[in-house]
Amino acid sequence: MSNNLHLDIKIMDDTHSEFLELLAKIKVCEDADFLPLFKKIIEHTRGHFSLEEGIMEKYNFNEAQVHIDEHKRLLGEMEYFYTNALKLPVFGESYIKYYAYDKFKDHIVTLDTQLATYLKDNNISI
Repeated sequence: MSNNLHLDIKIMDDTHSEFLELLAKIKVCEDADFLPLFKKIIEHTRGHFSLEEGIMEKYNFNEAQVHIDEHKRLLGEMEYFYTNALKLPVFGESYIKYYAYDKFKDHIVTLDTQLATYLKDNNISI
């Protein structure tokens, strides 16, 4: 994972690295593997967001609702593209190839960085 996406919170960095590995894999997969991998990315993202939401709740992160709302929006968007990809795979492929990484990066640089900073500023190690 590039340094600008590294948060120095191991559990978050590990989860982000797993997402990037899945994203790299789906970008070069065979057509028959695309939809199962897309579904796997959604499930990973659901778990990833649940982990972060649990951290925010446990440590009383004051900007949790904004972060949670963004999780819902991003997951909903992924599910929308997946559902449409079931009918027309190219629809999902365009999302994966041209948008997924940028949305992932933006989320880390903005909201996840705020959470990581909060944890560090409050000497919370997870």
